[in-house]
Amino acid sequence: MYRFDYYFFSEETTIGGYRIPKGSIMVLNFYSAHRNPETYEGPDKFNPSRFTQSNGRRPEQPITFGVGKQTVMFRRILCNDASVFIPHFVFDKMKMQANMISNNIYSLSPVSVAITLAALLITIIYYILKRRDLPPGPYGLPYFGYWPFIKDINFHLDLDRMKKKYGDIFSFTSTGRLYINLGTIKAVREAHITKSDCFGDRISDFNLLSNSFKDGVAFANGEPWKVIRKFFLPIMKERGTISIKNSMSGSLYDSIKSTVDDLKARKGEPFNIVDIMTLKCTSILRLTLFGDVGATDEQIRRFTELYLREMAILLPSNLFLSGAFAKYFILPLKSNYRALQKNHEQMENILREMIDYHKSTYDEENVRDIIDEYFKERDIRRKKGDPTAKYFTDRALIGTLTQFVGDGVFAVAAVINFTFKCLMEYPEEQEKIYKEIVEVVGLERHPTIEDKSKLTYLNAFIQETFRISDFFNFFPSQECVKETTLGGYRIPKGAITLLNFYTAHRDPEIYEEPEKFNPSRFIQTERKRKEELPMTFGVGKRACLGEGFTMMQVFLFLATIVQNFRLESPKIKDKNAYEIYTADKLSVCAHLRDPK
Repeated sequence: MYRFDYYFFSEETTIGGYRIPKGSIMVLNFYSAHRNPETYEGPDKFNPSRFTQSNGRRPEQPITFGVGKQTVMFRRILCNDASVFIPHFVFDKMKMQANMISNNIYSLSPVSVAITLAALLITIIYYILKRRDLPPGPYGLPYFGYWPFIKDINFHLDLDRMKKKYGDIFSFTSTGRLYINLGTIKAVREAHITKSDCFGDRISDFNLLSNSFKDGVAFANGEPWKVIRKFFLPIMKERGTISIKNSMSGSLYDSIKSTVDDLKARKGEPFNIVDIMTLKCTSILRLTLFGDVGATDEQIRRFTELYLREMAILLPSNLFLSGAFAKYFILPLKSNYRALQKNHEQMENILREMIDYHKSTYDEENVRDIIDEYFKERDIRRKKGDPTAKYFTDRALIGTLTQFVGDGVFAVAAVINFTFKCLMEYPEEQEKIYKEIVEVVGLERHPTIEDKSKLTYLNAFIQETFRISDFFNFFPSQECVKETTLGGYRIPKGAITLLNFYTAHRDPEIYEEPEKFNPSRFIQTERKRKEELPMTFGVGKRACLGEGFTMMQVFLFLATIVQNFRLESPKIKDKNAYEIYTADKLSVCAHLRDPK
C-alpha cells in the first residue's frame, strides 16, 4: 500500500494559516495521518472495534483511497469485493490447512516416497563405490569427515592408535579431502620415490601451509615449481645452504666461536640456550643468504619471531582444513585465524621491505646476494623472450624467502636445541661423544667440517635425536595427481599423503626396541646392519633443500660445545619438564670441562 500521495496546487492558497504558493506539491502522509492519537485512540493497537458507531458518533474512516475529487474511482467496488472475498478466503484457508494436516498424517505420495528412497539409495551406492578399495579408516561426519575429532594436542598419538587398528596405510577425510596416512618408511618410499610421478604436487586447494608459502619453491606446482627449483638448486649449493662449503663456512665458525665465549661467560649458571642459538642461527642465515648488505640482523630477528608465532598457530585442526568452504566458513570462525592473517601480513611486509631495497640499489654488474641473483635471472630470461620469465614474480620470491629464512633460523635452532635436550637427558651418551671427540679431534682445536665423517658416534647420536624428535610428528605432504595404488590399496586422484614420522620412526620391524634411545643402531658392524636413517626432512624431489645446511650446523655446534662443556639441566626444586623445555625455552647449565 502507498504510504503517501502527491497533489499540485494550481493557485495560491492557505492551509492551517500558512501561505501555500502556486505550484507547490502537497504530500498526503497516510502513515502519520492514520496513527494520529488525537483521532484514533491507541493508534498502534490493532482494534477493528474503533470503526463501529458508538454514542451516535461516526468515527473517522481511513483515507487510503484519497479524498475529494481525486479519490480512487473504484474505491466502492474494491471495498465490496473485499467484504465478500475475505470471509470466503478465511473459511477456505482453514479448511485447506485441516486437509493438509490430515493428508500429512495419514498418507504420503507414492511418487515422493519413491524419489526419496531412490535419492538415498543413490547416495549410499555412490559413497560405497567412492570408498571401494580405499585404505581402511575412520568414517567421521558427512563432508567434515574426521576433522571435528582432530585434537591440537597429541594428535600424533591418535594417528599411532589408528595405525595399530587399521594398518600401516589407512585413510580418513577432512573437509572433503581424502588423506592417506603413510605410517612406515616403506610406504613413504613407495609413494614419494617409486611412484613419485603420481605424487609430485603439493595440495592444490586452499590450505594454511600453501597460503603461508604461496608460489614459493616449497609449495609451487607444475612448471612454475620445476623452473624455480631448477634455478635455486645451484644458487643454494653455491651459497652453502645445501651443504656447507669451505668458502662459505667462515660465518659459521665465527658464530660457533662466539657461542663458546658466551657459554664461558655464564660460568655454569642456568640460562636459556634457545635465545643464544636463535641469535647465532640468525647471523649465520643472514650472512649465508644475503651477505653484509642484503638484510639486517634486526629484519631477520623480527621475521623469525613472527614465523615462530605463525608455526605455533598451525595446529593439527588447522592443518587439515582445505578448500573454499573451510577458507570462507570455518577458518573465519576460529579465534586464531585473524591473528594468523595479521601475523603473516607483517612477515610479508618485512620481506617486501628487503625486496624494495634490492630493487632500488640493484646493479646487474654487482650481484650481492640471493635476491640480486633472482632479479638477474629474471632479466636475462626477459631479454631472451623466454616465457618462463613470468614465473619469476615478487610473489614467488616472497614465498621462497619465507621458507628459506623461517626454516633457516627457527627450524635449525629448534633441531639444535632438541639435541642439547637429549644430551642432558642422556649424560652417558654425552660422555661417549666427548671421548670420541678427544680421540679424533683432540682439544687443541675446534671440530671442523672435515671431521664429520670421522666422528661416527656423534653422527649416530644426531640421527637418533632426529628419530625420536617431536618437532615434526606428521606433515600433510603431497597430492596424488593420477590414480594409483599403495600397499595394494586404490589411491584416487586428489588424495593427500600424510607423512607420519612419529609412527614410521618407531616401527618395530625397522628399529629394534624403538622406544629405547640407542644411537648405536645407526652404526654398522660386522654382526649388525645399521638401521634406516630417519626421514625428518622428507624424501624424493620434494625433500627439504636445506637438509645439508641444517645437519652441518647441528654437527658443528654439538661437537664444539660438547668438546668444551658438560651440559646439565638446572637443579630446580619441584621442576617439571615444561618449565625446563618449551618451544622458546631450554634451561641449561654449561660447565666448562677440565682439559686435563
